[in-house]
Formats: sequence, C-alpha cells, structure tokens
Amino acid sequence: MNGTNGTQRENESAHHHHDHHGHSHNHGTLADSEISGVRLLYVVLLNFGITAAELIGGLIAGSLSLISDSLHNFSDAMSIVVTYLAHKISLREPSEKKTFGYKRSTILAAFLNSLTLLVIGGFLIKEAIERFANPLRVGSITVIWVGSIGLVANLLSMYLLRKWSGKDMNIRSAYLHMFTDALSSVVVILGAVIMSFSNLNWIDPLLTVLIAAYVIKESFEILTKSINILMQSAPEVADVNTIVEQLKKIDEVQDVHHVHIWSLDENTVFFEAHINLKEDLPVSETMNIESKVKDQLKSFSISHVTIQFEYNGCPECGVIEESDV
Repeated sequence: MNGTNGTQRENESAHHHHDHHGHSHNHGTLADSEISGVRLLYVVLLNFGITAAELIGGLIAGSLSLISDSLHNFSDAMSIVVTYLAHKISLREPSEKKTFGYKRSTILAAFLNSLTLLVIGGFLIKEAIERFANPLRVGSITVIWVGSIGLVANLLSMYLLRKWSGKDMNIRSAYLHMFTDALSSVVVILGAVIMSFSNLNWIDPLLTVLIAAYVIKESFEILTKSINILMQSAPEVADVNTIVEQLKKIDEVQDVHHVHIWSLDENTVFFEAHINLKEDLPVSETMNIESKVKDQLKSFSISHVTIQFEYNGCPECGVIEESDV
C-alpha cells in the first residue's frame, strides 16, 4: 500500500512531458519569412502610389468612383502597413515575458484587416445604392487610363503575395485586399467604358454591390477564423472527442481528461491533457506510452504536446475541465 502511494505521488508530481517534434516543419523557414516581408513592403509602396494616382485622376476627371477607389486603396495600404509590422513582430524570439513569442501578432492583424474589409464592403454597398438613384457621367478617358494603371499595380501586388497567401492568414487578408482593389479597378474601368458608349449608368453600382458582397463574405470568414484562434478554440482538424477516443485505444490508457487544444497561430497546434493509466507506473516506464500518444496526435496536425500521467487520478473528471465559476 505504501509503495503504491509513493509511486502515485511520483506520478502526480512530475508526469509532465512537452514535445517539440515537428516544430520546424510547421513554422516555415526564416528565409521564407524574410522574403514575404520584403514583398509586403513592395506592396505597401505600390498601393500608396496607386492612391496618389487615382486621387489626382479622380479630381481631374470629376469621377467620384475613382476618388472612392483611391480612398479604398489608401485604407488597404494602411492595412498592409499593419500586416507588414505584424509580420516583422512575429519573427521576434520568445522571451521570459512572452514565452509563446509574438506569432499571434499576425492573427491580430488579420482580425483588424478583416474588420476593415467589412466596413469597406458596407461602405461600397451604401455608395452603390446612392449611385443607383443618382448616376453620374464623368471624364471616361481619364478614368479608363488611371483605372488601368491601378489595375496593373494591384495585379502586381497580388502576384507578389500569391505564394504566401495560402500559408498565412495575415498575408491572405492582405492578398484579399489587393484582390478586391483589382476588382474595384475593373468595375471603374468597365463603368467608364460602358458609360462612354451608352446611358447604362446602373451597371457600375450593380457590379459594386456584387464585389462588396464578395468582400463581406471573404472577410467574415477570416474574421471568424481569427476570433477562434484568439479565443483559443480547438482547430477544425482536431475534434476533441475523436482525439480522446483515439488515445483511449492505447492499451495502457484508462481514460483522458482535462483536455485543452488550441492554436497559437494558423500553423501551430498545442495539446495538453491528463491521462489516467490502467497500471501504476514509474515515470521511466511512461516514455513508451508518451511516444504512442504523440504518434496518434500527429494525424491531427498537433505539434506541441504536454501530458500529465496519473493513476487513479480524478476518475470522475470529464474530458473538458469544468469551470470553477
């Protein structure tokens, strides 16, 4: 009896294991980060150039749509500045105060960018509704030329960000800004061409509404995902009950409780849990079980694992720890 209690105390005191396996595979290389950062800087400079060109062209041509598009580009340029700064901050090493590092700065930037996009989408719809009621004729040739310059610059910006847009939520939000800017430029150009040959002035606000609806849909998806990460929700690829049932198939495991799964950023998933064993084992004999647990968790894209092994510990505890409040 005393031997059992002694071993149990040993289990409760220090059965903590932390896994760094797979860390380098998930975060990408520093070279990739530096290259994407340089490209973000190029995109910022391009967008400030587009803003100036469209604002001047809009004032010369008397085009409200071109002036609005220049303001749209300016807001996007500022959001990309936020993206760029967040990207640079995320490369900082962890410290005693910031033990997880600064990787979530990119998630915060994606959150802010998506909120901005929602506001822009609403503004575009409002402007389109007003344009339906009061269509305007403008200096079409100037608008076509300036809009074309803006379109080329936006397409170049998209090209610079395309490679990283599928890997990083923050860069994807910046890429989406560029995509909506390119569509806006197309709308401005098409509207100017059509209005120069006909009186179908309603086409411009109609296309604007369609673009705004797309902007709102895409930005809402990014907003939802960034909120889930900031609220430490379990990622979609890691269903808690599925993982627990999988771990309970390991011969030595009695049950799994106090489970926590969360994402640090878009690519790094953490897992921690208490695992109740069927037999009372010393720490040295749990290493094999730990390896089995890690192997099971790899299929759920989990790269950081912290386990507390127990024996007869909290038999009535649930999978999720209940709040004390």
